[in-house]
Amino acid sequence: MPKYLIPLLVGLTIVLPAHAAKGYHLWYDENGQAVYSQFAPDDGTPVQTVKPPPPPAESPEVAQQRLQEQIQKSADFFEDKKLSRDKAAEASKEVAKNKERCEAARKNLEVLNGRPQSLIVGADGVARRTSEEEREKSRAETEKIIAESCK
Repeated sequence: MPKYLIPLLVGLTIVLPAHAAKGYHLWYDENGQAVYSQFAPDDGTPVQTVKPPPPPAESPEVAQQRLQEQIQKSADFFEDKKLSRDKAAEASKEVAKNKERCEAARKNLEVLNGRPQSLIVGADGVARRTSEEEREKSRAETEKIIAESCK
């Protein structure tokens, strides 16, 4: 495509509608018939310029309804944006929480796999030695937590 063709097309696209908006020419031919045209006759016939009618106006009710729809769409857009931000923040909090649980569970598993006679501090804060059955049960629970949290 030649380089000069694109600017020419753009220019015509701008000029032609502007030319049409100036109005139409009205004159009467030799039979007395009214002739409307975008171009004046070349023979010097007297011409009147007629402006095109304005576009039909919207009724106030329709305009108000359209405005309310646009306002509602805008409000919906911002609400959706806020919800997605909140959802992303919640997801990042959940990831951080899972990371903490994973690290704590791995440390607990390391202790549980350590020396069999080590002391375990319970939820009440009292240190005691655990039986082998309790250690196996705690290992299973800790491995379950690791499988859920360490993805």
